[in-house]
Amino acid sequence: MNKNRDHKKCEDDQQQGVDIMASKDFLDKLVLMCPDGIIGVNREGTVIIFNEAAEKLTGLSTEDVLGKVSIMDVYHYPELARDIKKRLYSSNHGGIGRVDGIEVYVKGSGGQKIPIRLSASLLNENGKEIGSVGFFHDLTERKQLEEELRRRSITDSLTGLYNRRYFQTILGDEAKRSGRYNRPLTLAFFDLDNFKPFNDSYGHQEGDNILRLVGESMKAMLRSTDYAFRVGGDEFAFLMVETDLEHGAPALERFRTIFNEQWPLRMSYLGSKLKPVSMSIGVAQLADNEKSDKLQIRADLAMYEAKSAGGNRTVRASEEIGIKDEKRSN
Repeated sequence: MNKNRDHKKCEDDQQQGVDIMASKDFLDKLVLMCPDGIIGVNREGTVIIFNEAAEKLTGLSTEDVLGKVSIMDVYHYPELARDIKKRLYSSNHGGIGRVDGIEVYVKGSGGQKIPIRLSASLLNENGKEIGSVGFFHDLTERKQLEEELRRRSITDSLTGLYNRRYFQTILGDEAKRSGRYNRPLTLAFFDLDNFKPFNDSYGHQEGDNILRLVGESMKAMLRSTDYAFRVGGDEFAFLMVETDLEHGAPALERFRTIFNEQWPLRMSYLGSKLKPVSMSIGVAQLADNEKSDKLQIRADLAMYEAKSAGGNRTVRASEEIGIKDEKRSN
C-alpha cells in the first residue's frame, strides 16, 4: 500500500512539474531570465521572440524587433540565416530539426561583428512546422582571451615584435606563397654592433632600452604586408613581402641610417664613453625553387660578413652559399 501511495505521489509531482513548465508564465520568465539571447521566428522568418539578453547582444529593442524584423537582419551576413535553416533540416548538426553549438556572427550596435555560439531547434505543432527558436551565446570575451593568448605566444614581450617561433612559421608560409604566385620575397637578418660592451657597462636595464628602441624603429619602418621579428638576444629579422633585393636593400640602408641618428639622442643621458651601437645587416632575396632554410643561411652569412667587415653596414647575400658576390653594397 505504501509503495502504491509513493508511486501515485511521484506521478502527481511529475505531472505538476509538467503543468508548471507548460504554463505561459513559466516560459515567459524562463525566456526573460536566460543569460543567453533567445530569438524565435515564425515560419516566414519574422522575429516573434526576443529576450532581454538578445537586446544587449544586438543593440536592438524588443519593441523595434517583434513582428517587424527578419532573422536575416540579425545575422552579420544575411545568407547565414538561409544556411542555418538548411542545417536544421540536415542530420549532421545534432539531428534533424536542430543544430548544436555552431559558431557564427550576429550584428551588434553600429554593425559590429559579434561572435556567438548558436543552438537552435525547429518548432512544431500538430506535426506542422510553425517556426524555430535559437539560443545565442556571446563568445566575445572568450574570443578576446583566445586572441590575447595567441598574441602572447607569438610576440616578444620586451620589444613587442614577433618572436622566433612565429618567424619560422611565417617564413615558411610566405616562401611557399612567393613560389606559388611568383612574387619576390626578401629576408634581412641583423645583429647589433657593440651591444655587449654597452650592456656590460650600463646594465641590462639600459640594454633593454636599446632593444626596445630597435623594436620601435622596426615598427616605424614596416608596411602593412611586412613582418618584424626578434629572433635572439640582440638579433632581429625583417621579412619584406613582395619586395625584391633591389628595393629591399636600399630600404634597409635607410633604416640603418635612421637608427644611427636616433639612438644617440635617446641614450644621450648616458654620455659617450663607449662606441655607438650600430647594425650589421645581411639581406637576401628568395631564389627560384629555393627552400626557406637556405634563404635563412644566405641572409645569416651576409650578416656575419657585414660584422666581419667592421659592422655598421648592409651586405647583400650571395646567390650561392660560400660564393662572394662582387655586387654587394656597403
